Amino acid sequence: MNSTQYTDVLVLGGGAAGIAAAIAAARRGSKVILIERNAFLGGKATAAEVGTVCGLYTFSKTEKTEYLVKGFAKEFADTLQKASDTMPLHNTDGLHYLPYDINAFKNICCSLLQQHQVTFHLNATLSNINIEHDLIESALITIGDTLIKIQVRSFIDCSGDSIISQAANLPLIQSDQYQAAAQVFTMQGIEEENEARLGLILMRSLRSAIDDNKLADFYDRVYIVQGSLKNNCVSLKVGVPIAVTYAPGNLQELNNSARNFVETLAEFLINNVPVFKNTFIQHIAPEVGIRVGLRTMGNYILTEEDVLNCKKFDDAIANASWPIEEWAQQKRVKMRYLKTGDHYQVPARCLQSKFVRNLFMAGRNISASDPAIASARVMGICLQTGYAAGMLAESFIAGISESIALKSIQNEQL
Repeated sequence: MNSTQYTDVLVLGGGAAGIAAAIAAARRGSKVILIERNAFLGGKATAAEVGTVCGLYTFSKTEKTEYLVKGFAKEFADTLQKASDTMPLHNTDGLHYLPYDINAFKNICCSLLQQHQVTFHLNATLSNINIEHDLIESALITIGDTLIKIQVRSFIDCSGDSIISQAANLPLIQSDQYQAAAQVFTMQGIEEENEARLGLILMRSLRSAIDDNKLADFYDRVYIVQGSLKNNCVSLKVGVPIAVTYAPGNLQELNNSARNFVETLAEFLINNVPVFKNTFIQHIAPEVGIRVGLRTMGNYILTEEDVLNCKKFDDAIANASWPIEEWAQQKRVKMRYLKTGDHYQVPARCLQSKFVRNLFMAGRNISASDPAIASARVMGICLQTGYAAGMLAESFIAGISESIALKSIQNEQL
């Protein structure tokens, strides 16, 4: 043991939800430590290079893009839009989303933590936690070769995989079949300036190759990352034809498969599709994108019916209108939309552990069913659940009643 640190709030995970949680707690006077397993911040937004922020705007088939979110989520999105020099895009189905620059996302996360005096450790992983009765007392964190003990008063799990509940052997919400993973990569030297036209060329070329048995069936699950075509470069998102199981070695298998997929696809495009003839792989995202993971059992489980019926809650902490977006192994994406112009809400009970009083969660591992998390996992919603979790954690430490804490969250976010 090298040292012991003390903090009011410990946040696990430096993605959209974790950054929001840390800022919320810090703004209310809590001492905050954040730990992130990567060498940089941003979570899947930067490690998997998702490329667009979804879940920020109203579901509307008009060309006008209007924010559904308020408070920190809007503040973050405005800053990111300006730093990325982008504008919101929309499609004919009524979905609006914000393209962003990967480095801008990283820099904003770092700047926000520094501005709010949040201590953060990169290349850091959770080794163990100590629970006394129904409270987390401390955590052991490994940073390189250093083992640090952190005494905590409140813990927020924004890991995406409920790392805290796994370490404590708490009941989890697991999936019978997890959504397909995706790999993003960028090709340079593209000879097409119109993204919609490029999408049609890509789809037709792959479909023809599959029909002629030149490519396997799963090569039809290739998409352009919206808004990424610029400066003769384009980012492509490809479905990985290996099931996500969380079994030992599964992540490495997914990474290896994704690399092989990308290289085979790029070779085909260069040799067979004229607009790609002078291209090369500029960059492959560091991580495979895992869409859905293990979730922590909360005081309420958000359901498919809640999402599709646009349910509102007395203890609501977030507004959401993103559809249920399901990526299966053998199929292209399936979208189930909400009523146009309406939205559902995420209740605070989904952010509170059912078994540990000072454990809160946000982002992809909130308490939700498979279909519900297929909507609630997108970044615009993660920013809201993260900020709400930070406020709830701080209120727990301060002994503020839940009703007062909820009113404060709702005033800011709803």
